[in-house]
Amino acid sequence: MQTQEFSNPLQSSFDLHADFCGQLEGYAVTGEATNELDWLCRKLWNCTDILPPLACTDAEVPQGSTYSFAAQATRRAIRVSRTS
Repeated sequence: MQTQEFSNPLQSSFDLHADFCGQLEGYAVTGEATNELDWLCRKLWNCTDILPPLACTDAEVPQGSTYSFAAQATRRAIRVSRTS
């Protein structure tokens, strides 16, 4: 995955992935979505990297899911919770 915001694509992917996993954990515990989680979901919308197992649990997606799948599922869940 590449982004234009960072000069080192490997570092940027790691940072986005780590931040996403951290935000997912917080969302799983509190049920409250942050603007950062929403932003990360949009950034990882097409990322084909595999999500770590614990993050799959936090996102309530099947083990072996991609960041893209989790980001899309999470963003849908955020929208539903904000309209309820």
